[in-house]
Amino acid sequence: MTTEVRGLIIRTVDIKETDRLVTIFTEEQGVMTALARGARSLKSRKLAATVQFCYGRYVLYRQGDKHWIKEAELIENFFDIGKSIEGLALANYIAEVLSDVTIAEADRDLLRLSLNSLYAISKGLYSLEKIKAAFEIRAASILGFMPDVLSCHRCDEKSGDFFFDIMGGIIECRACHDKREKGRIEHEDPHETHIICILSEGAKIALGYCIYSPLERLFSFSISDEDMRLFSRSAEEYLLNQLGHSFKSLKFYKGVIR
Repeated sequence: MTTEVRGLIIRTVDIKETDRLVTIFTEEQGVMTALARGARSLKSRKLAATVQFCYGRYVLYRQGDKHWIKEAELIENFFDIGKSIEGLALANYIAEVLSDVTIAEADRDLLRLSLNSLYAISKGLYSLEKIKAAFEIRAASILGFMPDVLSCHRCDEKSGDFFFDIMGGIIECRACHDKREKGRIEHEDPHETHIICILSEGAKIALGYCIYSPLERLFSFSISDEDMRLFSRSAEEYLLNQLGHSFKSLKFYKGVIR
């Protein structure tokens, strides 16, 4: 039985002399693992379409609980990612997030988000900080963790500085935050826990834009360096909190980006 899928190669493992085990984030069936026999041979038609960060069409056949790649056709490559260690590190972080999610069903928006992000990295269209933060908050939203960041969840205030409750997925204006903090201290509730990120108005607007904008315009916004710093920190904190852990690739990215 054969199945045709389109997907992004997010991980590869070379085995034996010329074989390659690939993990594909597909449009049709989510994350799949398949063996490409002889794919590393220079004569193989599968070579170009079975390296990491390639988007292609794959014809798979199944034997037992394993998939094998019968045909592989390259649709798009992002080879220029490798020209920068910083860009490659960010791409690996994106791939590790996708691999960690391991959703069993298709999610075209998450695949499109990843392809758009890798394209932006490979072409150097935007700063890596912008690409990373936009990917993180949009990925969290696609995965069902969309935060409410358009206005204060208590009084509906839309301007000024805000406090982003990472665990609750809500924001509070300064007045409501100070009032709640005063009440919490007075009542001394030891079980009430909050992870808070400070948001400027510009950072708040960037979060909202990246959550709701069309995917093809995800990176089409401009904010100050300080707003970007706050936006970047909050997007990262939010995604990692929702997924429940950090990533080795993120630690490596932070090590090379400095």
